[in-house]
Amino acid sequence: MNTHTITFVGAGPGAADLITLRGMRALQAAQVVLYDALIDPELLNHCAFDVLRVDVGKRCGLGRSRPQDDINALIVEHGLKYAKVVRLKGGDPSIFGRLDEEITAVRAAGLNIEVVPGITTALAAAAAAQTPLTRRGVSRSVRLMTASVGQNQPSNGWDAHIDPSETMVFYMAGRQVQQIGLNLLARGLAPETPVLIMRGVSWANQSEQRAVLGELLSLEIDIADAPCVLLVGLALG
Repeated sequence: MNTHTITFVGAGPGAADLITLRGMRALQAAQVVLYDALIDPELLNHCAFDVLRVDVGKRCGLGRSRPQDDINALIVEHGLKYAKVVRLKGGDPSIFGRLDEEITAVRAAGLNIEVVPGITTALAAAAAAQTPLTRRGVSRSVRLMTASVGQNQPSNGWDAHIDPSETMVFYMAGRQVQQIGLNLLARGLAPETPVLIMRGVSWANQSEQRAVLGELLSLEIDIADAPCVLLVGLALG
């Protein structure tokens, strides 16, 4: 039986000190680390001095995004050669992290798998803004989604069901903020519903912008480098 293990580690939303202890221990023991673009480079300083570092970062629209099939192949290639490989992923591996595709490739190669969860951006954004995602008697559920779709993929129908009592968190929202606002208003969500736009969550350049849903259409939205997450719901008020 192959004893080589690929450990998928959630690095958290950005700041190095938001990784879990289990994730840090995996980094320290790794022989190879394949890391995303949106991790804090300081995390790599905790690796062994002779660790093999492989940048597999994907950044939309920046012209240097590595195809997912190539990333899968690199994970398997290093997993067959080295006993302890870490795939370091921003946020939590299971939230919009293509974990399913990478796990499928690793399993097909007969390698062992471990998944270490990380703090996802929705939780870090709420903490940074000092706002709850749920509120007793107001909002009892949270929905994580994205309005973005990749090339040659069908519409994801995120707005097919809208519940006014639910807190909605939109990942990768920068280029979609105003369209999301239009869709939510068209679905009957009240214009006075609170919204929160967070950029660069947990990073030094973190910023927030509070508004109400009816104002989204007229806001100047900066979609430069920092990743953007949009939170919508009565719990934010």
